[in-house]
Amino acid sequence: MSTLHQEQNKIIKILFSEYYEKVELDLPNDMELREFAYQPFDSEAYVRHLSFSSPQELKQYILQNVPLHLYYSSARYQLPSAKEMDEKGWLGSDLLFDLDADEICEAKVRRFCPQDGYETLASNCNGEPPIEYTEITTECIMKVFQKALLIKDILKEDFGLDARVFFSGNRGFHLRVTCYEDCALLDPDDRKEIAEYFTSPKPPVIYEENPGWSGRIAKGIEGINIDTQVTIDIRRLIRIPGSLNGKAGLMVVEIKNDKFEYGEWLSPFDGDCVFLPYVSAELTLFNKKYTVKRNYPIKIDTRIGVYLTLKGLGKVKAYVR
Repeated sequence: MSTLHQEQNKIIKILFSEYYEKVELDLPNDMELREFAYQPFDSEAYVRHLSFSSPQELKQYILQNVPLHLYYSSARYQLPSAKEMDEKGWLGSDLLFDLDADEICEAKVRRFCPQDGYETLASNCNGEPPIEYTEITTECIMKVFQKALLIKDILKEDFGLDARVFFSGNRGFHLRVTCYEDCALLDPDDRKEIAEYFTSPKPPVIYEENPGWSGRIAKGIEGINIDTQVTIDIRRLIRIPGSLNGKAGLMVVEIKNDKFEYGEWLSPFDGDCVFLPYVSAELTLFNKKYTVKRNYPIKIDTRIGVYLTLKGLGKVKAYVR
């Protein structure tokens, strides 16, 4: 969603604000050691180097500065609010893994000319860039989820580490191992080795009865395509569980008992809205089809209207609870 559309669509910001008034974010016990950051609705830049000593202090701040995206650091610092990274005093970091549907599935990228809203194969429309929309199927999301569960199992079986799994609020999953002592002090080179253990396993022998990758490869299980930079980076910002992902308006949620369903429940909004499309198309979302026509307002579920707005396909014009 462009900054221009963010600025125009104040209804989305109001909905986000109302959500943050009620939600209880899942914050670490050592939040006073974490750097916090957010992206405002009207800016491409992040506001960083924030520090809070309590959930109440953070809540008061975000109600005054409604975030499009909200993060805290995987690292712990002596001085998390220091403006220069070298001045923060690194104390260690959690271990992260990131999986995105784009990297695992063949996602369908659709392009629409902004002048008439029709779908196109061209890379520009009379000198203007097209509106791009990556259509993700439920089957794709569930495929990525199974990869996340595989990483969780390997971390436990091969490293003895317990990982929490989170839906990213858009089209992927995050895994986080809360690290202390030696695990927390792993440097980027150590973390790169761990990342490569998942992406490019090379066991000396392949035998089905063997533990580890030797047995997995024999059973047809291949390496996992993760964003290695996320795992390597010891100063990474991570989405706060319970926050909203400003790319889709869906909640960042922890997945319990290895069970996940991709659906409208991931959006916290209720009621209906009037949605003004910028494109003319049949769109599939959460296994349902929606037909929209450029500049023809329609009444639609607010959860869908917010999602399509944040994807740049239109604008919520009115909201009815």
